[in-house]
Amino acid sequence: MSGWYITVKDLFVLMRDKQALVLLLVLPLLLISIIGMSTGQFLTHDDTLERVSIVVVDQNDSETSRDLIIELRKWPEFLITSSPSKEAARAVLRHGDATLILIVGPQFEDLVDEFRMHDLFNMKDEEPGASLAALDLNVEAKPNAGLVGELLDGALYSLVVKFIAPIAARKNPITRSWLKSQEDEDASKSATASVPAVAKPKPKVSIVFQWVVPGFTVMFAFFLINIMARSFMIERDQGTLRRLLTAPVGTLTLLVGKTVPFYLTSIVQCSLLFLCGKVLFGMPWGTEPAYLIPVILCTSASAASLGLLLSTMVRTDQQISSYGTALILVLSALSGCFLPRELFPKMMKTISLFTPHAWSLKAFDEVLNQPLVDPLLIAKCCGVLLVYSNVCFTTGWWRFRTTAQA
Repeated sequence: MSGWYITVKDLFVLMRDKQALVLLLVLPLLLISIIGMSTGQFLTHDDTLERVSIVVVDQNDSETSRDLIIELRKWPEFLITSSPSKEAARAVLRHGDATLILIVGPQFEDLVDEFRMHDLFNMKDEEPGASLAALDLNVEAKPNAGLVGELLDGALYSLVVKFIAPIAARKNPITRSWLKSQEDEDASKSATASVPAVAKPKPKVSIVFQWVVPGFTVMFAFFLINIMARSFMIERDQGTLRRLLTAPVGTLTLLVGKTVPFYLTSIVQCSLLFLCGKVLFGMPWGTEPAYLIPVILCTSASAASLGLLLSTMVRTDQQISSYGTALILVLSALSGCFLPRELFPKMMKTISLFTPHAWSLKAFDEVLNQPLVDPLLIAKCCGVLLVYSNVCFTTGWWRFRTTAQA
């Protein structure tokens, strides 16, 4: 009896298991689509969601304050809206419709008029928030904004310095000569107008899908282990597995025949998720998408091998649900499926490398996000995944041989 017949039989059984197909194929697509809609990248496309929303309260209402707001609106990364009062702006911030509030105080224009070049150089010794407050500019963010709020404070501080530097320079006889005259500016605008229009660059692809699709692909590839373990348990309870052991087929051939259907299913699942990322969200596959093939193959191999190992360690459906689900969630959290590894502290990055997920994500990141793919890094990641697969499969084979007759 060939292992091929076992593979065909299990493929037919798997194709008839609608619950398993929904978990492996439909649920990942559904979750990615939900994330797409919530980030404005699918069906409800909204480019403003990729911009930092800032509500400006202009209490100065002067030409200088209006010029500052115009300068801020030139930056495509910011979505600047106005609010008539601090209370209204704080309500917008509290409801989550803005990231920051910028309050331009009534003394702003007077303080800018009094600003001199030596004040500009002295600002470097102060915190961004204190320097802005010295100009009667106040920034408010949610208490839980944390590092993001501090980074945005720094960005606004840099833009304000860029705005007031020419104003202060005009008041200094030395630095005044460095500035362009009005005639120079008019000539520059005229020259710019005479240059033929250049085609607009293609819109940037949201980083959400450059991280979400690989992360979900790897996580759901390992959801396979629960279904695989349950398949073994059902055959064990029904006596089918014992009858297969009496057939003229070795345990290695038997396990290969039963593992291949789930391996093929995992390959289809991973390929489908990347295909939907491309078709539905316009997610690029990198400069050399052919490297996705070995990464998908090795990721699926590690998932199927871990599923085999789990199948030899559990005996009841409750054990599968508890052990399998806990294993999936812990490995996914440690590896960076939920949160990019780049945000991990150094110790957690090292710990994550003990999971096959992390090596798979490293390889996917290299293919999808790097302008030049490093073949050695891809080979290293795939090699680690194959070593993991061999260890899990060999351990599962050894356990199966020792427990199959139990």
